[in-house]
Amino acid sequence: MNGNSIINLIGTGMDGALIRHNYISNNIANVDTPNYKRKDHNFIEVLQKNTASNTQLSLRKTNPKHIQTGLTSTSGQAKDLLLNSRTSYRNDGNNVDIDVEMGEQVKNALYYNTLTKQINDRFSILKDVISKGGR
Repeated sequence: MNGNSIINLIGTGMDGALIRHNYISNNIANVDTPNYKRKDHNFIEVLQKNTASNTQLSLRKTNPKHIQTGLTSTSGQAKDLLLNSRTSYRNDGNNVDIDVEMGEQVKNALYYNTLTKQINDRFSILKDVISKGGR
C-alpha cells in the first residue's frame, strides 16, 4: 500500500468517525424524545471488511464539483446505518441509554484523535521529504 492510499484510508476513517459522531450526538439530544430509536453507524466494520477483502469502497458523488473517482454507488442510502427499533428501555418507547451513548462518544473521539495523529505524522514525513529532498 503506497503513501497516498494510506492517507486516503485514514481520511476515509476520519469521515466515518465524523458520521458516527453525528449519530451519537443525535441520540444524546433525543434521549427524552418519546418513541425515538437509537441510530448508529458501523463504518469501522464496513471499512475493515472492505480493506480485508482487498476490494475498493464505492463512493457516491453528491456534488457536481466532486472529483470523479470511477467508483460510484448507485444507491444513495447508507447501508451501514443501524437502527435498533426492537428494544425499548422505557415506557415511552425510547431506547437510548445515555451511559452507552456517552461511552460510545468517548470511544469514537479516541478513534478520531488517533487517526488525526496518524495523518499528521504522514504529512510531517512528506513535508520532511519535500524540504530535505534537494540536499
